[in-house]
Amino acid sequence: MNDFIEIYDSEEKSFHVASAVTWFENNYSTTKSKEAGLSYFNQSRKRICNSMTLDFGQNYEPNEVIYYLLSKAKTEYVNTYSFLKKLDWRLCPLYNIQGYDGPEEGFFSLHNEHTGMYPYRMLAWMIYLNDAASGTEFPYQNKTITPKAGRTVIWPAGWTHPHKGVIPNEGLKYIATGWFYYLPKGEPKFDGHHPDENKQEIIV
Repeated sequence: MNDFIEIYDSEEKSFHVASAVTWFENNYSTTKSKEAGLSYFNQSRKRICNSMTLDFGQNYEPNEVIYYLLSKAKTEYVNTYSFLKKLDWRLCPLYNIQGYDGPEEGFFSLHNEHTGMYPYRMLAWMIYLNDAASGTEFPYQNKTITPKAGRTVIWPAGWTHPHKGVIPNEGLKYIATGWFYYLPKGEPKFDGHHPDENKQEIIV
């Protein structure tokens, strides 16, 4: 049975993926609190990861390679699940780059992306930016994704696909992650900015 978790590998942009990690390390502000965000996911653990929110509409260096890999994967995903062509949805312009370092950092509790707080999320995506030791676990689908630089993963955002970081996190892991949204109907009119986008600073 299909689990709707699709994995796409790309070797052609591997150098640029590595440069995205370098850019992140050079531009991440150490003055930002590492205790902000979804600390309850890790219960007593307060430090989750280093995280930056980027905008595809701005001139950030990683945008080109992230958007290229994501667009390529999205096309293949839609070709596999052609019903998606009948729905109104789009890419959220904001996304996160995150760096995890060692066993104390990671999202260790099961969670899904579509919630009462974020009701329009349809699909989630993630791109691994390095060959890391610890990946992402989808226990209901009995699947664990192995990190590989340039590997893109797309999956449904709903409750059927809770996931978490493999415990413990070994070494360094870098990812880019974000969402595709349904386009809301009716009132208020959708103006191109999803309500989630005003809350990105608390999402980590």
